[in-house]
Amino acid sequence: MAQFIKFNCTAAANQPEVLIATNQIAAVTTNGAGTATTIQLNTSATANWVITHTIALATAAQNSVVEAIYKAIKANPGGIVSTVGSPILTAQAPAAQSGAQGRVVVTAPATFVTYTQNAWTA
Repeated sequence: MAQFIKFNCTAAANQPEVLIATNQIAAVTTNGAGTATTIQLNTSATANWVITHTIALATAAQNSVVEAIYKAIKANPGGIVSTVGSPILTAQAPAAQSGAQGRVVVTAPATFVTYTQNAWTA
C-alpha cells in the first residue's frame, strides 16, 4: 500500500495536486447533486477531504470513482505515492461496421472523469 494517494485536480489553480495519507483514510463516501458530485474521504482526524468531480450522483459510473480511490489505496505496495485514476465517463463510439476487415473508425472519443476541486473540511 502506498503511503499517499494523489488526485490531479484540473480546476484547482491554487492546488492542482493533492496528496492524502492513506493511513488516515477510514472510509470513502459519496454525496452530491446536479452535475458535480463529491467524494468524501473520511479521516481519523476531526476533518475530511472532499474531492469534487464531473460525474452526476445518479449515474452508474459513480461507483467507479470510489473503486478508483480504493484501488489507488491498495496499489504500489511499499511505494510512496499512488495516483487515483480517471474512470471512463463515456465510452468511445465506433462507426457502424459493414463487416469489412481493417481499421475501425471512431466517431466520438472516450471521455474520462475529471477531478475539479479538493477541500479540507471540518
